Amino acid sequence: MRRFWIICCFLVTCTGTMLAQRSYPTTIQGTADFAVGESARLVTFDDMVSYPLTVISTDEIDRHGRFTLTCNIQQPTLVQLAIRTSRAEFYIEPGRTYDLSIDMDPELFNLLDPMSYGGFLQIKNNDTTLTEDINLKINYFERTLDYAIDRFAPNIVGDLSRAQFDSILQFVSNRVPIQYSPTNFYKSYLYYTMGSLERIIQLKRPDSLYLKYLDNEYVLYDNPAYMNFLYDFYNEYLLTSPRINPTELRKSINEDGTYLSLFNTLGQDEFLVNERLRELVIIENLAVLYNVKQFNKKNILTILREIALTSHFYEHKKIAENVIRDLTDFTSISALDFDKMKTVQGAKFDLSDFKGKWVYVQLFNVGCEDCIREMMIVKELQKKYEDKIAFVSLSLDFNYGQFIQFKERFPQFDWTFVHFNGRYDWIDNMEVTTLPDNLLIAPDGTLAKRYAPDITTKLSQFLAQLFSDGEEDPDLPLNRNNRP
Repeated sequence: MRRFWIICCFLVTCTGTMLAQRSYPTTIQGTADFAVGESARLVTFDDMVSYPLTVISTDEIDRHGRFTLTCNIQQPTLVQLAIRTSRAEFYIEPGRTYDLSIDMDPELFNLLDPMSYGGFLQIKNNDTTLTEDINLKINYFERTLDYAIDRFAPNIVGDLSRAQFDSILQFVSNRVPIQYSPTNFYKSYLYYTMGSLERIIQLKRPDSLYLKYLDNEYVLYDNPAYMNFLYDFYNEYLLTSPRINPTELRKSINEDGTYLSLFNTLGQDEFLVNERLRELVIIENLAVLYNVKQFNKKNILTILREIALTSHFYEHKKIAENVIRDLTDFTSISALDFDKMKTVQGAKFDLSDFKGKWVYVQLFNVGCEDCIREMMIVKELQKKYEDKIAFVSLSLDFNYGQFIQFKERFPQFDWTFVHFNGRYDWIDNMEVTTLPDNLLIAPDGTLAKRYAPDITTKLSQFLAQLFSDGEEDPDLPLNRNNRP
């Protein structure tokens, strides 16, 4: 499960109680002098089950370093501010305007994945009058909780007793009131964060946890603390619950293959009486069962599609669609969206130019020495298989000029070179975090392998096998959940 990181140097204001489902305009403006000419993007999560990223606003940082991002939101919302592949994560609230100053270590800013080296956008809120701030309050709560854990349960990783938990809860509650208030985003965040801690001592008594935290009418889809608790409580639940018959579970998925059969099978579980909660647990758990051998993948996707089309809960339609996309994205044509990418000559790159051929795409940048060594091998393979496979080297260099200079420096690399042209959404969708990286496209234009055979060690053997008798490799296709 994705765990949330918050850059706490940015502080936003909290209104307290969430209002009715009405959107209010929110503006984030500021300066980023280190990134003049770059695009600032405001990104949010479409749901908190599969966590798909959605860009909701963009603006080019002008020559004075200024930018403005706007969006309409209904309640406190977890967002990311992104420039290139650097990010900061925080909450914004409806109807507010924020004035920020952003900075970044220049060396980290130029890396493909700065977060892996501890690199984040450093954000300062220029409005010093704010005192009731949701990020400030959450940060204070979490620092208080960390202090209490260090004081009363320093070995929490190994064990946590009831007495230790009670001491921690008392210490925190004396400073930050902990109470159940499902319509208040901030209070719910605190309540379910403590719930996740209490879960450690209640693993053998899930009934108590269920009654205290889940036996109610509210499902807080947009609250990360609630969704983390829900995920932990129901993680692999269909496989581990003593109240679910394994034989009936397999039958409902593998033989019946319908949502109604699965829904009814799980209806006997006392922790799944709430139909809204039951359906959400089904969606989350089907994503897990998809990679469990004894379950039929095709039927799992069929059930998810049925939920996406017919669910009575509009949130579940969206979540089911995103889970389907998450399970199949690397085998879908949408993963091959090369729109706006351009060649060395400045022309639009068109994948259809290679229709009828295999296409091996090498991802690189000019600072990747291993990538350049790979190109020496690509040159030899291109000569050998030029009638059957096309090679494309896709540059992820942030500076287009560096890409052009590289190509001029190595004229012997005479296959197709393409620049990603600021398609950071493509980098996110393809989960590119390190180089070298490669992908393989089939002759019909579909993605055959997201993680193609390594050029230096496996590609020669793979191509020899692939073209020896004209048959496709038996491992095709490969989705994101089977990454080697």
